[in-house]
Amino acid sequence: MRPYLFLFLLGIVLVFATCRKKDSTPTPPTPVLPGCTSYIAPANGGFVTTTSVTLSWNSIGTASSYDVYLGTTPSPTTLVGNAVSGTTHTVTIPSTPNTTYYWYVVPRNTSGPATGCATGARSFTYIVITAPASLGFHVVGYFPSYRSLADVPDIKFRMTNVVVYAFYQVNAAGSLVAPGAATATLAAVATKAKTNNAKILLGINDGSGDGKTNFKNMASSALGRTNFIRDVMNAVRVNQLDGVDVDWEFPTTSDGTDVTFTSLMQELSDSLHRDGRYYLSCAITAGKYAGGIRDAIRNELFPVVDFFNIMAYDDFSTTAPYRHHSDYALASLCLNYWITTRSMPAAKAVLGIPAYGRPSGISQTNTVLSYRTILSQGGNSQLDSAIVSAGTFTNYTIYYNGQYTVKRKAKLSKDIAAGVMFWEKWQDAPDAQSLLKAACDTVGRSY
Repeated sequence: MRPYLFLFLLGIVLVFATCRKKDSTPTPPTPVLPGCTSYIAPANGGFVTTTSVTLSWNSIGTASSYDVYLGTTPSPTTLVGNAVSGTTHTVTIPSTPNTTYYWYVVPRNTSGPATGCATGARSFTYIVITAPASLGFHVVGYFPSYRSLADVPDIKFRMTNVVVYAFYQVNAAGSLVAPGAATATLAAVATKAKTNNAKILLGINDGSGDGKTNFKNMASSALGRTNFIRDVMNAVRVNQLDGVDVDWEFPTTSDGTDVTFTSLMQELSDSLHRDGRYYLSCAITAGKYAGGIRDAIRNELFPVVDFFNIMAYDDFSTTAPYRHHSDYALASLCLNYWITTRSMPAAKAVLGIPAYGRPSGISQTNTVLSYRTILSQGGNSQLDSAIVSAGTFTNYTIYYNGQYTVKRKAKLSKDIAAGVMFWEKWQDAPDAQSLLKAACDTVGRSY
């Protein structure tokens, strides 16, 4: 009996041990539901310009796949991506301009989908970017807010097909600010321009005093650019304008503002060109001098800006040999640089011409005179220099553009570029000696 009892007891022990071994194996935990993800692109509230849109989001560690929803209501219910394994999904949307789409992603795993993700839906708007109608040969005239409209006859407005009101400013917060104590309001200049069949653009410069600091700070962030563009578009629509001219003097490669300036102009172009109605121009350096200022005008800008006002003036010298600040040779050099060397489309190159004179070899303070003032002191409308006086300076030589040189420059621009720009209307002579008249007569523009 004993052997059998021993074997019986041994069997019980073995069974018990086996059971203990099985019971020691841990049971895998049930996965918890994943949380909602965060989004990468498109930017929330941003624009897309193609019907093929790639949605992207951040990975969730506890998720095994993602469901993607898209529609035209704030909480869409249409599943456009089922159990997507990665963190991107490309969708095709209808080619209906100005349609806003909403989308969100629901991470999931074996326990099920995340909850509450629809409340974080993002939006983007499909837009069609269309350049406005061609202006033909541009004759651009700036009109500063501090000038009197009464001093500029209507015919001067008929001579131009683009008037730029100068200037609204960017403040330290990146907002758009109207000029203080303006003699001529934007509304009055806009009315004058439209009455005389000219487009009216809002000129915008920097309000910091150095021409660049506020622009630099604003353009350095996506939020700053968004706020600025919102203000610009509101000003354009409220005042029934035809577009915007940006006068940032100057972005440069040395501080990276060549990149942020490019981003700013691309985004502003997208907003202005949504319906093919509004123009975008910008004032740029002459391009004569090497370095970061001219190189900051990147070639990526050429497709998105409608025309460039090339400031081919202020090339003065205070040391011998003295030189003219805006002669014909400078005009030719500038246009050839931008068009030939840099491949700017000729149809977008507008040659800047000064309606004022500068001396060489003496202080520039209080010695820069308008063309109309130079003529009043005996200057000849057919010449490019005169002996004048201003302030404490007497009998000094001032260099300007007379009608003969303006005609040559206008012909040059008609032959190889797309227009002329004058800084600024008030400084021009109000009669037959007008520089605007000389340019229009040369290119065959009726007025």
